[in-house]
Amino acid sequence: SRTFVDDFQRGLAAYDRGDYAAARSFWQPLADNYDLAALRNMGHLYRLGQGVERDGKTAARYYTRAAELGFAPAQLNLAVMLYEGDDIPADKKTAQLWAQRAADAGYVPAGKWLALSD
Repeated sequence: SRTFVDDFQRGLAAYDRGDYAAARSFWQPLADNYDLAALRNMGHLYRLGQGVERDGKTAARYYTRAAELGFAPAQLNLAVMLYEGDDIPADKKTAQLWAQRAADAGYVPAGKWLALSD
């Protein structure tokens, strides 16, 4: 029987071969059930317009769901989007707060990003 892990890995394999629609078909049900990595990956698809229409608001919504549940990689993704105003209104103060939360959780890339973004 298939598991969530199997579907997540199938989504990664599809993504790696450039089949973004298939990746989305595996990750969407997981994201709907609050799988944090799937939420983040759905954010990537919408942020980059891979297999879906590029939509910053939708990307930020997926990143925010995972970020609010404490997923540091999504916290940093959201921070970068907010800082750059990447298809959403820029908000550097909120960006810094999200990145700091990720850094405080021990997510090394967030600490590096904070050092470079000042």
